[in-house]
Amino acid sequence: MPKLISDPTTRFWPKVKKTETCWNWTAAKDRHGYGRFGRGSREDGAMFAHRYAWELENGPIPDGMDLDHVCHQHECVRPSHLRPVDRKRNMENLAGAYATSGTGVRGVSWDKRRGLYRATVTHNYKQVMVGRFETIEAAAAAVQAKRLELFTHNNLDRKAI
Repeated sequence: MPKLISDPTTRFWPKVKKTETCWNWTAAKDRHGYGRFGRGSREDGAMFAHRYAWELENGPIPDGMDLDHVCHQHECVRPSHLRPVDRKRNMENLAGAYATSGTGVRGVSWDKRRGLYRATVTHNYKQVMVGRFETIEAAAAAVQAKRLELFTHNNLDRKAI
């Protein structure tokens, strides 16, 4: 019978595949692709793998803070690809449109009644109306401009300019 490894850190690293950029979690994941790591006992429970990796290298995550994946890869556990931010800033740094988007453009939807693209940005948990536009390109440019005005952690928008 193989010997069980009880030390969480010893069990953690074999579940990580290091590439030139990201360190990807290869074991259990939740439905959003975030790695799940069981620390060994019921009292300790399971936690997100990226949070465990962060704490190994940097210590506890400050209270009330999320870890933002700067690389936008949910399975990445590389501590240098993570930064502690509040929930607002974490929600600003999205990789693109939600999977349920009808247009595939973040913040742009089709207003069937008016026959125009509707552009909105969510800021501080409130929806900000940017306007309605005849083309998807104009609507996309308008939401990007509004995010640049309102957001501080929208890396992809900032790289595009």
